[in-house]
Amino acid sequence: MAIDITCYTILDVGLLQEKLDVIKSRYDSVFNNSYVMYDANEILTRQQLELIVDVVEKYQKETDLLISEEFGLKDAKSCFMISVNDKYFSAMNTSEMAELLRKELGKENIIVLLDNETLI
Repeated sequence: MAIDITCYTILDVGLLQEKLDVIKSRYDSVFNNSYVMYDANEILTRQQLELIVDVVEKYQKETDLLISEEFGLKDAKSCFMISVNDKYFSAMNTSEMAELLRKELGKENIIVLLDNETLI
């Protein structure tokens, strides 16, 4: 069974990606073995979503905005995912990973969800 950490932020996608690159470099032993961090993605605003004609594409893009709002993060601009590669958690567990991300990105800028369902 896959274990994923999904993060939603109020940071612009470009700035977030820069910060993620620094985090991966700073904690390379963690991200080369225990966890896989994926690139940042943009979360569209409601106005941008209104311009999407394709119903399936609109639903897919809107989901990130709705989830971030459901967990209390207003005006989310970006998101990214981390997959657990080492199920023995030899480097750090998911709660410790969430703390690391809040420390590095600013706790006021991010929410961290386990399997996109549970706030950690």
